[in-house]
Amino acid sequence: MSKTSLTILLFATTIFLGFYSMYRVSQPRILSESEMLVNGFVEYGEYEELRDFKLTDHNGNEFTNENLKQNKLNFLYFGYTSCPTECPVMMSVMRQIYDKIEVDQVQYYLISFDPEIDTKERLKAYVTGFNPAFIGITGDQPEVIKLGYQLGVEKLAPMENHMNQRIISHTNHLIVVNQDAEVIGIFRGHFESSNMALVSKCLLRTIYKLHICNIQAPLLLLG
Repeated sequence: MSKTSLTILLFATTIFLGFYSMYRVSQPRILSESEMLVNGFVEYGEYEELRDFKLTDHNGNEFTNENLKQNKLNFLYFGYTSCPTECPVMMSVMRQIYDKIEVDQVQYYLISFDPEIDTKERLKAYVTGFNPAFIGITGDQPEVIKLGYQLGVEKLAPMENHMNQRIISHTNHLIVVNQDAEVIGIFRGHFESSNMALVSKCLLRTIYKLHICNIQAPLLLLG
């Protein structure tokens, strides 16, 4: 082989490996359980199917287990529209996840812990202000509390802080439910949208194709 031919071959090989590496990096990762944990997700060993519940979405439509079964993944967050801190942060994080994963059949919900204040109109204006695809959920307080309790989410009675803001202290988790209306895990702790989007892509692959998380490519875990 001539020197010129060898140079061309080496150049072509370098270009191919460069594009292949970019392709591999762009693919959704398949993560181990420990990697998911590092990225903020706690996956349940056994999925728990949600008991029947009946609430209402911000358009006045009935919202039950069956609605969750229409999506491959459902993100459920319990909060309220007048929440001054944690709720708007989580809603912003969900908006970023939505933008990063770009996958159909994934739905995002805010379930109100303050149905007395959060009317359907107020909920709709609030959640769609973050993303038009997001859905606000309300209903009778006992039914909301019962669903929250099943999902490990609790709240305290409303109170006012020193700035006269209505405060409802509550568990700050993002709950993930699959299309069988089963709780598969939660995001907790420091909420980083890039990490959460990465885990979400992994869940979409493992739940509906492989069922087991194994590392397929090198991964830089974000702290």
